[in-house]
Amino acid sequence: MTEGLKSASSAKIGKIFKAARKELGLSKVEVSNVAIMNIKYINAIESGDYSIFPSEGFAKAYFIKYQDFLSIESEFPRIYEDNSRQDKIIKKSIAKINPSFIPIFRALGIIILILLVSVFINFSLSQETKNKVPSPQKETTTNNELNKIEEAINLNNSIEVATKSIIEEKQITETLNKLIFSFFDECWIEIYSYDELIINRLFKYGDNFEIEIKRPFKIVVGNAEAIEASYNSNNIDFIANANRLNVSTIMFNDE
Repeated sequence: MTEGLKSASSAKIGKIFKAARKELGLSKVEVSNVAIMNIKYINAIESGDYSIFPSEGFAKAYFIKYQDFLSIESEFPRIYEDNSRQDKIIKKSIAKINPSFIPIFRALGIIILILLVSVFINFSLSQETKNKVPSPQKETTTNNELNKIEEAINLNNSIEVATKSIIEEKQITETLNKLIFSFFDECWIEIYSYDELIINRLFKYGDNFEIEIKRPFKIVVGNAEAIEASYNSNNIDFIANANRLNVSTIMFNDE
């Protein structure tokens, strides 16, 4: 909760909301029941004091919801610091090329090299066979030829092992650093990477969302009972950490 988030502008806008509600002949309790809004948020918007909201994102979400319910248009009060660094944070938090794929690229390079060596050896063996003078006597395979054949077999085995390793590593990588959400009711979430906001969004019933993100990061959820989530296939319990406003904050430290 942020303190001191009230100004002359926000109070003036709050009076517009209050007048619109009274014009419809509705009490705050009736608005709360029909619009499914916490009455504390209704009081906050009408009074112009936004200190009850945990963040600007939550405040804007309920401001828009209340505004749409009353069928009015009003500008959100400028009481929060302007934060226009989202693109910069996303670039810092999510690399253009996922570092987890570097071992796969390295393994592919090794496989290509092995294939080239294998082709060269097979070509050399075929050339020796063509140039060999036929003899009525039983042909005897030299130790050198046996060694080359054994090398070719070993190279083929190495290719199979490397390919299997790439497939297994890719399967593991696909499940790493995945943050997955499912929503069963209206829910606002914010995701911070290195204390910088990268996701600020209102979700509805039936929505699904996933993002690839590395520790450390923080998740703030506005309706803890309306969401299920997992990180690296491990379930996240938002309800156990929810406060009296049903807001839950989960920290994922760099461990």
